[in-house]
Amino acid sequence: MTTVNLELGQAHLAPYGKKMVAHAMFDKGKNFLVAGTLLNKQQGNKDVVLHLLCQGIEIVQKGILLVRDFDKYESKLQKRLGHNLVRGSEALHKEFKLKPLKKGPQDELQALSDYYRKHLLRYGGIHDVLGGGGRDLEFQRVFRRAIALTIYGNKLFK
Repeated sequence: MTTVNLELGQAHLAPYGKKMVAHAMFDKGKNFLVAGTLLNKQQGNKDVVLHLLCQGIEIVQKGILLVRDFDKYESKLQKRLGHNLVRGSEALHKEFKLKPLKKGPQDELQALSDYYRKHLLRYGGIHDVLGGGGRDLEFQRVFRRAIALTIYGNKLFK
């Protein structure tokens, strides 16, 4: 058996390669959303459901931004946007000239983002003992918008 070791460094992608990377990200994000939906239907751990939802939103947002302008956003994904769902939403709204979220969905997104960025949805901690954590977070309005964002993204990748 032959083993090939490949170290990936800086690479310059052709436009089609950039689109493939963006599509791969978008597709992974959709799958996180599906996994969260299935787990939620099975009454799975709410923190894990919310983590999957947040991870799906983050990756879908980034995939859509990449397909719009790979060179502009590729370097901003980790440091500038990071795990901040609000920043990702703001970048999408600015890039696509969308109306800002209304107060209810914006507040939900902010609360989810705060827990997600601090990794409180995937790691155990004092919040699991004393209450709080994801159990108290609302997510239905954000979830509906995540589905709408996914439908919109599907159109971009056709």
